[in-house]
Amino acid sequence: MKTFLICHRGALGDFILTWPAIHCLRKILPDYFFTGIGRPEYMRLAINLGLLDSFIDLDSSKLLDLFNGKAIPPEIGHPNGAVLWLSSGQDVVNLLKKYALLPVVSIAPFPAKRMHVAVYHCQSMQSHFPVNIPENLSDCFPPRTKKGNYALIHPGSGSPAKNYSPRFYLALAYELQRFGYKKTGFIAGPAEKTTFMHENFTGKWVEWPESVESLANLLADASLYIGNDSGASHLAGILGVPTIVFYKTTDPEVWGVLGRKVAHIKAGNEKSALNKVLKLLSSKIYILDN
Repeated sequence: MKTFLICHRGALGDFILTWPAIHCLRKILPDYFFTGIGRPEYMRLAINLGLLDSFIDLDSSKLLDLFNGKAIPPEIGHPNGAVLWLSSGQDVVNLLKKYALLPVVSIAPFPAKRMHVAVYHCQSMQSHFPVNIPENLSDCFPPRTKKGNYALIHPGSGSPAKNYSPRFYLALAYELQRFGYKKTGFIAGPAEKTTFMHENFTGKWVEWPESVESLANLLADASLYIGNDSGASHLAGILGVPTIVFYKTTDPEVWGVLGRKVAHIKAGNEKSALNKVLKLLSSKIYILDN
């Protein structure tokens, strides 16, 4: 069996931004079995979307010798090639190169200069493999074929600095209902369990997905998703859900969510952010499922 190894040990949003590059690589290697190394929830999601075929948990003790550049575990065998998103992966590269017929590449997780991270990953891949990169990276994924049943707001993110106040998201839910999204709820993740969700959203519809797969299923049935720069927002965009993303402190030119129907809102204050959402919802240029 011809095999290829993919390794990514980072956060969900960072991993999703590598997906167009992985997708393009799979297109030129259709006969290869792709094994991933990473966080199990993220790896299973990539398998469901056809990016990988199997995975090994990055915390497995079986990988210690691999990351030390000493030995390849039997579960991996001798891959024909590999792409590793590692900050310092030369020892692993040297080890895998002893057996590989295709390139074995270590890509720094983030670009050294200001550019969109997904474009950087694609260009890095293209410098080693004859992949064809579409002009619109969202074309790497099939268009959405279903209409949603509700609107979802994610008030959190991995960094409190990216978030507005609870009052802002409650006001946003009220405006969505005025625009016809009668069923509007909130998504809360691990980062929100000890913050503002419990005390500020009492009596509201709040979903607490137990896993990334549960989150993906919840998002797939949404007619609209609104959130901050977060892994959940990246997932919503790539799934084809009409998505609006806030960038309070981050740069959409670098971290912009990918998707066929994504709007980016850069606003440092809540009044400006809300006005931009209202303008967007009123515009015929960006028509949302409803």
